[in-house]
Amino acid sequence: MSTIGRRITEERERLGFSQTDLTHLTGYPNHIQASYEYDETMPASSYLQEIARHGFNTLYVITGHKEKSINLSTDEQVVVDNYRAMNKASRLNIPPIGNTITYSSVSQTVKTITTLN
Repeated sequence: MSTIGRRITEERERLGFSQTDLTHLTGYPNHIQASYEYDETMPASSYLQEIARHGFNTLYVITGHKEKSINLSTDEQVVVDNYRAMNKASRLNIPPIGNTITYSSVSQTVKTITTLN
């Protein structure tokens, strides 16, 4: 069974942070971070608020359930889930890649239609 500590670790790794990174970001000492991840102590609500500011899905950390958007198609949900699974560095690549795919597809469609006429 997944624990709060394991889910904190999972979220930290998903975002590409080390425990030391979180010490710098949150101000919580490394030994406190480790005690949360190893389920030695329960995280304080102020800690959960702080990690949420840095991209952690704290609903998932607390409940073990990832929220699902009811307004997304299955394909759209896959894209969102993949995005959320990326670390910060990978997420920075998404806007330029999305623009390239979007605009090259439009260009290719226009060329195809023009060629058929």
